[in-house]
Amino acid sequence: MSSCFVFLTHRLDQFERPAVHEYFDDLMFSVEPVFGRLGAFSGFRRFLKCRRICYDSGGFKFLIKGVLDVDPREVALYYKALGFNDCDFLIQLDLPPSYYMSKSERLRLIEKSAAYYHVMADVLKSSNLLGVVHGWAEDELLYSLSLLEDPGVVAAGSFVSPPVYAHDYIQKSRIALGSYIAKSVLKEKIKSVPRRAVFERLVVAMNLLRDREVFMLGGSNANTLHIMFLLGARYSDGAAWRLATKLYCIMIPELGRFSIGVKAISKRLNDQALKTLKEYHSESPFSFLSFNDFIVQLRNDFITRALWNAWVLKVEEQIANEYACDPDRYYEYLRERWANNSYWRTILNFVWKRMKHPYIQPKLDIFLKTHLKVKKSAEKA
Repeated sequence: MSSCFVFLTHRLDQFERPAVHEYFDDLMFSVEPVFGRLGAFSGFRRFLKCRRICYDSGGFKFLIKGVLDVDPREVALYYKALGFNDCDFLIQLDLPPSYYMSKSERLRLIEKSAAYYHVMADVLKSSNLLGVVHGWAEDELLYSLSLLEDPGVVAAGSFVSPPVYAHDYIQKSRIALGSYIAKSVLKEKIKSVPRRAVFERLVVAMNLLRDREVFMLGGSNANTLHIMFLLGARYSDGAAWRLATKLYCIMIPELGRFSIGVKAISKRLNDQALKTLKEYHSESPFSFLSFNDFIVQLRNDFITRALWNAWVLKVEEQIANEYACDPDRYYEYLRERWANNSYWRTILNFVWKRMKHPYIQPKLDIFLKTHLKVKKSAEKA
């Protein structure tokens, strides 16, 4: 498996608060906040120092707001006006189907979402654009993938007019996948989606996409990121740092989120958390501050708290890259990490039993015997 990358999710209209682009590579921005006022952000990309960015259409935000008539051509033109480099990613405007929808309703959204991808590909004429695979069942995921890779099939439907044949720009080696893990995504009008269904669908999807570079959407938190990377994802968004900062919380590598404000949104700092925080502080860009001053800054200064939380997500990225090439070691690391966390330990074991594992011949002599036997048979033939 190749390296793993976390794209720190930020607001395009607040990209200077804090200016994470000054310190980190790989950022993600949604274009939804600037709809209707693009003039102030035209040429946005040239102001960013980071090596690589990803634009998100903001499709989910539009769905939350009840806006269902967003034009994929308009989103593509926004991407163009903001500007992008050859190494950047552009996520298509997509329509995720809900778990409790009927089969026909799900398929209709999958078809429409694929059509949106090809419309945007025709406007952008760039392989930077990533289609998003959707569906809850295996046949739906396969159908979604086939539609994204074959504009001729989609063009025969009722969603694309005129027909689109952007064969030269279809990106087949990389694909995006909605994780459906974030609670806000899973919230349904009837009842919540079973946790088993969410992770079973995630494993099925990743097994199907194992030969592609997958950009996972909806990373949610650090623990979720590790599940995604264990399953084989190469890229993921990461919004946890912004939410934690807003809620007066700090993130600590390997331990999670802790409240440092008046309200106990998350668990409070304990002895173990303080010890780990002190260890990582000494290795961080904030080591020029004494530990006591650092704690004061975290509590009182939004920018310090935000940059620390962003840095922690990148530390989690480094941890993932230590194990990503060896799934067995990764599993053992996560099992130890979550030894006292029954929720994540259960999820880990659930996905581990169902994910496809690369076949590795442990004994060279067995390989050689098989190889020589096949070679001898071929010579006789």
